[in-house]
Amino acid sequence: MVAFINLLLLGLSQLFIPAFCLYKNQAGKFDWHHTWVGQPEEAVQLDSRHIAVYSHRNVIASLDTETGAVEWRQVLDNEIDHFAATDGGILTVSSNPERAQFWNKTNGQLLWDRPLVSEVYGNTKPITWDNGEVALFIERTKLVKLSNDGEELWTWTRQTNENHIFERMKTIKRDGLIYVIVEPDDEASSPYFVVNKINSDTGATVETFQIPCKSTYDDISYVGDYILWTEEDTINWNPIFKKEIRKTPIKSLVGSLPTADKFIATKLSIIGSTDHQLESFVLLTEYEEEEKYKVASAMINIKDNALSLSKYFGEQNSFGATDVLDQTVIRVMATSANELTVHIMPDDKEIKVAHDFSLTGKIYYVKVINLTPFQMFMVTEGSSVFYYDESSIRWSREEALSSISASEFLELPESKMWTQMADELAETEVEQAEESPFTRYIHRFATHWLELRKLPTWVISHFIGMTSSPSLTEGNDAISTLAAQSCWMNETRPDMVYRDNFGFRKLLISVTRSGKIIAQDTTRKGKVVWSRYVENFSFTHVFVVRSASVKLPPVVVAIAQTYNEFGGPATGFVRVNAFNGEDYVSSNPEVDSFFEPLVATDVGVSKVMLLPVEEAEEHTHLLSIFDDQSGRIYIYPDHEGARRKFVADFLPRFYFTHQDRQGNIQGYKVVEGYRGSLKAEPVWQFVMPENELPVSVSHRQPYEKVASLGRALGNRNVLYKYLNPNMFAMISQNPNKQSIKIRLMDAVKGTVFYEAMHENVDVEKNKVHIIQSENWFVYHFWSNDDNAKGYQAVVLELFEGKDENERIKSDTFSSFDDIQPSVLSAAFAFPYPVTCMGITTTRNGISTKEILFGLPSHQIMGVNKRFLDPRRPRDKPTKEEQEEFLFPYAPIPEDRRLFLTYNLDVAGVKSINTSPSLLESTSLVFAYGLDTFFTRSSPSQQFDVLSEDFSKAQLLLTIAGLAIAIYLTGPMVRRKRVNALWK
Repeated sequence: MVAFINLLLLGLSQLFIPAFCLYKNQAGKFDWHHTWVGQPEEAVQLDSRHIAVYSHRNVIASLDTETGAVEWRQVLDNEIDHFAATDGGILTVSSNPERAQFWNKTNGQLLWDRPLVSEVYGNTKPITWDNGEVALFIERTKLVKLSNDGEELWTWTRQTNENHIFERMKTIKRDGLIYVIVEPDDEASSPYFVVNKINSDTGATVETFQIPCKSTYDDISYVGDYILWTEEDTINWNPIFKKEIRKTPIKSLVGSLPTADKFIATKLSIIGSTDHQLESFVLLTEYEEEEKYKVASAMINIKDNALSLSKYFGEQNSFGATDVLDQTVIRVMATSANELTVHIMPDDKEIKVAHDFSLTGKIYYVKVINLTPFQMFMVTEGSSVFYYDESSIRWSREEALSSISASEFLELPESKMWTQMADELAETEVEQAEESPFTRYIHRFATHWLELRKLPTWVISHFIGMTSSPSLTEGNDAISTLAAQSCWMNETRPDMVYRDNFGFRKLLISVTRSGKIIAQDTTRKGKVVWSRYVENFSFTHVFVVRSASVKLPPVVVAIAQTYNEFGGPATGFVRVNAFNGEDYVSSNPEVDSFFEPLVATDVGVSKVMLLPVEEAEEHTHLLSIFDDQSGRIYIYPDHEGARRKFVADFLPRFYFTHQDRQGNIQGYKVVEGYRGSLKAEPVWQFVMPENELPVSVSHRQPYEKVASLGRALGNRNVLYKYLNPNMFAMISQNPNKQSIKIRLMDAVKGTVFYEAMHENVDVEKNKVHIIQSENWFVYHFWSNDDNAKGYQAVVLELFEGKDENERIKSDTFSSFDDIQPSVLSAAFAFPYPVTCMGITTTRNGISTKEILFGLPSHQIMGVNKRFLDPRRPRDKPTKEEQEEFLFPYAPIPEDRRLFLTYNLDVAGVKSINTSPSLLESTSLVFAYGLDTFFTRSSPSQQFDVLSEDFSKAQLLLTIAGLAIAIYLTGPMVRRKRVNALWK
C-alpha cells in the first residue's frame, strides 16, 4: 500500500512539473560533446587503421589513423604504470589499487582482471607475447606468466638479499629466454648487475651471473642486447647474455665534434630501445649557455666490439624525441620555430614539415607508424596531438581541453554596433585631426556603398526567416565534431565573431594545466577560434576583465603557476585580446609599464578576486591578489589611476574571507599600510573545532540576478527572501563520529547564524558537495542512517522572518545589523552519487532555476528547483499550495529524461559553468573534466520562443488576407457611410 501511494504521488508530481527532455531529432543540434583521452604517454599500432594510446588521465583508447576519431576508450579509476599491446589484446598494469587488466583491442572490452600485491614492482615493465600471454611481477620477487585468459602458467621467484630487496629491475625477452636484470643499488651495498636467465616456456632458471658496476640508476641505459652505463670519463657496455665488459673513453668518441667539451659523463644521457636488437643509440648532453639551456646530440653505433660516431645532430634548444621501427632509428626535432625535421637512420634521410611550435610547445613524444609512406603520431608539451604524413598534418586533436582548470563565457558584440562604431571609419585620433570633413564624408559614403552588397543576402535571409519556423541552431551544422576538436594552427587570422539574435553564440575562454589558453565558438560545435601556449605556465584562473564595448575589444587575464629564474615558485599573468588571443598592449603609454601583457612575479597567490571596480584608463576590472604568507593585498593593474579609483570607490567596504589548509577561516578587512601598500587586517577568525576537518565552502554565483525580493504564496501573502550578499556556507566532517556539520556564516563579521549536524554520514568514500544561489543552499551526501540510507540532497532556504509579510525595517542591508533569518530545510532521497554541482543562470533571474549534478556515470542531471523545495507538503496539497505549484513531498525521481546528456558518455565532469542568453528562458551550460560538453537548459520551458511547429507562413498569409480584405471592403464602407448621411 505504501509503495502504491509513493508511486501515485510521484505520478502527480509529473503533472505539476513538466519534465525537460530531448526529442531524438534534436540530439546534437544545439549541444555538442567532445570526447578526449588526455595527453598520450605512449602509442602502439594495432593494425593498419588503428593505434592504441594511454594517457596521463589514466585512459586507454583506440584512435582511427585516418580521421583521429576515438573508436573506443576505457577510463580507469587507478593510475596506469605500464601499457603494452599485442595481437592478442592490450595489457595495462595500474596502481592504487594495484591490478593487471587485459583488454580486447577491437572493442575495448575487459577480457580478464587480476589484482596484484601492493608491493608490486611499479618500475618493471611486463613482457608480452603475440598470442596474448604476458609475464609480470605480482610481488617484489615473483614473476608470473599468465595465459591469454589470465590463468597462471608458471611462477619464478628470484633469490634476494633481505637487506637489499628494493633494487630496480629490467626485463628483456630474447629467443625463448627472459632476462631479469637487477640493477646496482649503490656502491656500498650491491655494486654489480645480477642477470637472471629464465626459460620463457617453463619458468626455470637457466643461468645467473654478476656484472661489476659502480654506477646507479640514473646512469644506466639499455640498447638492444646491451647494458650501458657511465663511469668517470668512460662509457661501459656489456651484452645481457654474458659477462663481457667493454669501455670507450668519451673524449675519443666525440672528440671531433665542435661541442666535445660539453659531453661530460655526469651530464650524458643514453637514449635507445630494447624492443629491437638495435646496435645504435643517441648520446645526449644538456648544458647552459648564455643563460639558456641547450642540448647537443649524436648517433653512436655499436659495431665490432667498439663504439663509433655515426651522425652529429648539432645544437638545439630542445632534444625532441626518438623512435624505433623495423630496426630503424628515427630522430624528430624542432630545427626552427616553424619547422619539424625527421632524421631516418641509417638511411640518413630527412623529412621537413611545417609546424608552429609557438602554439603547441616542444615535442613531448613521437611514434612512427609507417616509413613508406611516412606516417607519424606526435604529442607536444602543450598536450596537442598531431598525425603527420610526409608533407603535412593529416589530423590533429586539442587534447589540452582534457585538462581545463578554469573556464569563462565571453559575451560577443552585436555585429551592427561593432561594425558601425569600431570599423566604419577606422581612423586614429591623428587622422581625424588632419583629414577634412569632406574627405571623412566621402570615406563614410564609400563605406555605406560597400555595405549595400550585403543587402540582397539580408533580404533573402530575413524573408526565409519570416516564412519558416524559428531556428535556434544556426551555424552549428557547418562543421563536424572531429573538425571542431582539431588544433588551431594560425594558418589564417581568427575571424571576427559576433553575437547572434538569441545570444546563444559566445566564446568559451578556457585555460589548461598544460599552459594553453583556448577560445571556442559555442555555436560551431566548440570549434577552436584561437589558442595560445605559454611555456612553463600551468594556468589556474581566468577572468574576463573587460567585455566588448565600442572600439574596445574584450580583455582576458589568465593566472598561472610558474617558476622564477632561480627555479623557485612564481605567479604568471597573461593579458590577451579575447577576439584573437594576441597580447593586449595598452594604448596609454602612461599605464603601459604597469599593465604588461605577460609578467611573472614572486608574489604568492592564495586567493584571487575580481573586483567591481574599473580603472579609468583601460576600463578594465581590477583583480585583487591575496598572499596569506605576507598578509599583503596586490591589485592588478597597479598604476596611479587604478589605485586612486580602488581607494576611493571600494577600499572602505573591501571585506573577504580565506580558509587555510587546516580549515580555519579568517575574515579580513583591507586597509592602506605604509607608503600606500595594501594590507589584509584580520577582523575575525573561526577556528575549526578539534576532530573536525574541512570539506567544502560555498560561494555566490557570478553574474547572478535576483528577479524578486519575496516569494508569493497561494494566499497572496509574501515570504521575503533573506538576501545577504555576504553569507556563505561551510561544511566540516568528523571522521570519528561519522558526521558532517553545516554552518551558515556572515563573511563580514564572522557570525554563525545557522548550524545543523547530520550523523551516520559516510565521509570516506563519498564526497560532500554544496551549491549556493539567491537565498538558498543545496548540499549532497551519503547517509548511513537506518531510516534514510542512501544519497541525500538537503535544501536550506532563508527568509527574513518566520511569519508571512515579515520584513526587515531597513532600506539597505548591512551585515552589522543584528538579523537572524528564518531557515526552512528539507532532505530528499537522491538516486545518484555526485561529482560536482552547478546552477542555471538567466538574463533577469525570472525563470525557475535548475540544479545541475555531474554524475560518476558520465552523465549530467538537471533537477528543477521546485523538486528541492522545503515547503513541499507532506500530505495532499491544499488549493493555496497548488496555486504555488507545490506538490507532495517525495524522493527525487530516478528519471533519465532529466539527463541533459541523454545517451552521451561525458566522462570525468568536475565543473559546470552556466551563462545567460538573451532569452530569459534559456541558460547556456558548459561542463568540463576529461570530456567537454555544451548544451542549453530551459527549466521553465521556452516560453519566450515560438514552437518549432508554429507556421509563420500561415501567419503571413492570414495577415496578407486581412490586408486584402480591408483594401476591398474599405470603399464599400465609405460609400455606405456617405449614403447614410444623405438619408
